[in-house]
Amino acid sequence: MATKAETKEITAEELVAVLKFTPRTYKVSMWGYGGEKVMGTVEREVWDYCIKNQVDLSDIAWGDEDTVQEEMGLDVDLLPFSPGSWYECDDMAHTHGVSRNAGTLQIEDENDNVVLEKRLEDIVGGGSDGEPDWSCNDEAWICSKPAGTVVFIGSSNEKGTFFEGHINLTAPFDITKLVLGYDEIDGEELVNSVTYDGEEIDNWGGSTDGKSSDFGMYLVQHSNTWETYSPEEKDWGHPEYGTSPSTWEQSETFKFKKVKPTIPGYYSCTWKHFGTTYGSAYWDGEQFGEWEYGKFNPLTGEIVSWSGYNWDTSSWVNQPPEPVDIACDNKKCGWVGKSEDRRTDDDYNDHCPECDGTEFTWIDYDPDSAKGRANRAKYCKPWDPVVSLERIIKE
Repeated sequence: MATKAETKEITAEELVAVLKFTPRTYKVSMWGYGGEKVMGTVEREVWDYCIKNQVDLSDIAWGDEDTVQEEMGLDVDLLPFSPGSWYECDDMAHTHGVSRNAGTLQIEDENDNVVLEKRLEDIVGGGSDGEPDWSCNDEAWICSKPAGTVVFIGSSNEKGTFFEGHINLTAPFDITKLVLGYDEIDGEELVNSVTYDGEEIDNWGGSTDGKSSDFGMYLVQHSNTWETYSPEEKDWGHPEYGTSPSTWEQSETFKFKKVKPTIPGYYSCTWKHFGTTYGSAYWDGEQFGEWEYGKFNPLTGEIVSWSGYNWDTSSWVNQPPEPVDIACDNKKCGWVGKSEDRRTDDDYNDHCPECDGTEFTWIDYDPDSAKGRANRAKYCKPWDPVVSLERIIKE
């Protein structure tokens, strides 16, 4: 045990070291995956209303009041939060930080040299062994509320730098004086604060990009259990997309100014609206548009071109028989047929059923190329009622 004289001597040496120390600034950063997360309570009637109306919480979270009220026909007073403001349902918890399970801590000296870089999940804590310590700022759990309570949890999942701050040193840097603070929301720990030698470090920087979002409601039950809000997907009555045409049954690309579709349905389209847009659009017999919340919205901008099926899709009975799709590369053989007609050996190599060759070429049916049109004329067959009837019976 040290004597009084020895203790005073050590203290004096430490004081001299401090006086001789040149003040400097270290930088602390934390990056990785994390985001903003909230937890809040809502009324039971909100739960019942959302279940009855099959409310998609994501639509509400990223929507606006006019869309939710007028187009979706919902009562905004019976939703867990105001449209577009999911982050305000936060009477239990609200935090923003990097995940303790998916983040990295870095310390740099005044010369930008890395003093420490370590994954947060590898930091045990305790302020020893050359590591910082941990401190839980706040905790919030679903089952911390009585049975019958409805709890909302919302999160915006992000990637990037969540914390950047300066440590102003008047003595040599001591990693054991660094404390990382986190909030725990229903089991997820988000690191959001740093203190050094008892003083909080201001977070002056950081930049993150949103990657995804999650929203859920939970009805607290007895015995630390809960029921998860899971409404059925609401049927808005939109026409179904159906399958996309295979190359051999795809129509040529038509210029919209010259040719219009004759049958209502979805088509591949190109249109100009703040640039050129490619996508699927619905033709209602008069114009192209998109369906949203049960309402047909005509496309804005100039329709350039469209393509669809090359047969009458008002009935699948009209579908022509599928043509051959592959040809043997052995010119002396000349076999063409279906890919499934080839023989496959034990090494998973495909062989021609005629010459046993292993080299093949896929047959091109591109309606907008000369080669594709020539192959259509050569191999494609018109609708055959007998073949169609056999297919219907088989299905």
